[in-house]
Amino acid sequence: MIMEQKKYFDILQIYRGIAALLVVVHHTYASFAHFNHLDIPALEFIAKIGKLGVDFFFILSGFIITYTTFKYRGDKTYIKKYAFNRIIRVYIPYLPISLGMIALYYFLPSISAADRSMSLLTSLTLLPHGNPALSVAWTLIFEMFFYFVFSLNFIWKKGWFYFLALWVLGIIASAIIKLDLSHPILKVIFSLYNLEFIIGVLVAYLIKYNFKIKYTYLLSASVLVLIVFLIVKYLNINIFPFFQNLLFAFSASLFVFLGVLYWNRKISTRNLFMMIGNSSYSLYLLHNPLQSILVRIFPKNESQLIVFTEFLTVVTIITIISYIYYVIFEKKVIALIKSKVDIYVA
Repeated sequence: MIMEQKKYFDILQIYRGIAALLVVVHHTYASFAHFNHLDIPALEFIAKIGKLGVDFFFILSGFIITYTTFKYRGDKTYIKKYAFNRIIRVYIPYLPISLGMIALYYFLPSISAADRSMSLLTSLTLLPHGNPALSVAWTLIFEMFFYFVFSLNFIWKKGWFYFLALWVLGIIASAIIKLDLSHPILKVIFSLYNLEFIIGVLVAYLIKYNFKIKYTYLLSASVLVLIVFLIVKYLNINIFPFFQNLLFAFSASLFVFLGVLYWNRKISTRNLFMMIGNSSYSLYLLHNPLQSILVRIFPKNESQLIVFTEFLTVVTIITIISYIYYVIFEKKVIALIKSKVDIYVA
């Protein structure tokens, strides 16, 4: 394999920020449309696309974990450090918010959507058992499952590729035969969302094995697929279930490929988009409970301009609070724990 230039993940952090903001817009618009009668077709279309920010996160997760651990393939001694890093990265920012949502379920049910069932086990552990108290945490169940499965890569290097192939076939087959996925564990194992993690894995391998596409071709393909997706989404074309998700995932994977190969540069941490990207996990965790509360504070208004201004204000407040949580808690606590425990998992 040819020596490659140093890769920065700054562009991927910006992608993460975009993905998080898409999800924020998706949930906040729905709340404003319900409570404050916000009705702006163009913004509504963006909000519908916003739900797919989750799919972008899955692509990025599959890519980043594969790319950053590439040299440890087949190294069983790395599993302990790998598991430690994944656990603290996911659970440290998540658990305080989850505990807060559990409290809301019991003490302020009108805010926490009490008509939705909640599993205490899932809320605390992210094990697939039921609905987590924090609604968006369903994606973390998939994240943790994928990280668990990915550990096979460190145990059996060659077998990992065979497993991936069989897993893809199993997922597709279960979708075709419409396998009963009512059991929470089966629902996670055979979910089509896993294909997006795997797409991210494959993009990482292509880059690591020095597969390149000319910049103009790759840029053109990325933009073209994105335009096709936007048309498909606008016309609501669904050739098969999950078609729009996979088309968006393909578009996102091309932009990941493009970003890492050709937009590989260091970006200042003071850059607004980098700030949002760095705090994207906190933003993802906090946005739904925050917007659920904030949207109720603003009075109903007949003017769409005023309601739109309120919408932007809520999104801005959520972004600022999430960044503060990232700086004073997520970043510092994870760094502190790693400094104290790293020596034992090295």
